[in-house]
Amino acid sequence: MLLALRRKVKHEVRARRWVAFLLLGLLMMCFGFVFASLATIVLAPASIETVRSFHPLALAFSALSAFLISSFWLYRGFRTAFRLLDSRDHELSTKLREFVFRKSESVEKQLSMVALGGGTGLSSLLKGLKELPVDITAIVTVTDDGGSSGRLRKELQILPPGDIRNCLVALSRSESLLSKLFQYRFGEGGEIEGHSFGNLFIAAMTGVLGDFGSAVREASNILAIKGHVIPVTNENVQLVAQFADGVEITGETAISDARKRIIKMGLNPAAPLANQEALSAIDDANMIVLGPGSLFTSIIPNLLVPGVVEHINNSSARVVYICNVMTQPGETDSFNAADHVRAILDKTGLGKIDIVVVNSRRAAKPLMVRYENNGQFWVPPTVKKIEDMGIRVVAADMLLESDLLRHNPNLLAAILVGLINENRNSKPQIDSLLEPETSEESFFDD
Repeated sequence: MLLALRRKVKHEVRARRWVAFLLLGLLMMCFGFVFASLATIVLAPASIETVRSFHPLALAFSALSAFLISSFWLYRGFRTAFRLLDSRDHELSTKLREFVFRKSESVEKQLSMVALGGGTGLSSLLKGLKELPVDITAIVTVTDDGGSSGRLRKELQILPPGDIRNCLVALSRSESLLSKLFQYRFGEGGEIEGHSFGNLFIAAMTGVLGDFGSAVREASNILAIKGHVIPVTNENVQLVAQFADGVEITGETAISDARKRIIKMGLNPAAPLANQEALSAIDDANMIVLGPGSLFTSIIPNLLVPGVVEHINNSSARVVYICNVMTQPGETDSFNAADHVRAILDKTGLGKIDIVVVNSRRAAKPLMVRYENNGQFWVPPTVKKIEDMGIRVVAADMLLESDLLRHNPNLLAAILVGLINENRNSKPQIDSLLEPETSEESFFDD
């Protein structure tokens, strides 16, 4: 309960305490002036006659003048501070100005959303959600063992910081120099080649504080993120997969490189202790989101940590799964959206998925051909098959096409906020975001 209370008021207290200290300081100065005046009168009774010699209107005018002058210089101080901040970070300055001079939106109006996952899918979703009126908590998998994260994990025996870093930057309130610094990756040259600054920073903070979770919290404060980023466990766990040919492989990178059909997933150690902050966030959530992201290496690993599935099953929150737009070679070959849903339910103890969000459109042919040449194919939405499982489906054109195929983070975030607000409104909020129904029923049931 204390953890839940701390989560609800933490960012409000952090944001407002400097204003409270400023007002308290001014109030104490006023008290000091009053008590000094009283002390002077007590110590020098003759001074009372001196005070009485002044005209009451003159005293009132002097007091009013002092108040107006102090207010003017206080305003000038704020304006100068904002002008200096404007030259460094205009977006942060604007938000601070709105915070100081306008009434902020009540925290009670914001519903709580928990997103579980990892990789680029989760950070992309968070970037879309951070501008919307929802309290966000990202619960991030910690089984990554490749690249910079894998090297730091092996050399320093810490949890992999890469996915955590991406989520922190995604939720940062401004695209400041500090955010860009966290994403900076060192080029050729010595031991730090290939490392990102953010990974090294979190690793150093872990060494200073002695705890990875504390390091993530401090990094969150430094980047002034909206919401919370929490590792699903603070134990150094590895992913284990058993394939259709009976071979068992340990390690996320090795599992992905194997490119074989997975029939069973597990962790090593088998029963790591779940992060209590993550469990508390799940208990308090109005909506729990799975994905988008790699089915077997980003989403399912979170659900394998003991306690996570149990808390989700016991929660009254809606559980929403965001299906990938493309398959992954070896892992999800020939999978449609319904196969993704079955894999989650069959390979974890998850007892419910209330809503599945699927992409309904193929990408442009040149881009599709390039993906198919690499063994990745479009995931058919198979709406009817999922609905036959008793699960509601939201199908929409959510593709964001560039050199890569991704979910459109802004549209996806708007759909999720519409779904979370349905509990407050009798009329669904997402109708305007969805494409018109097609008469080609078989298109969704491939």
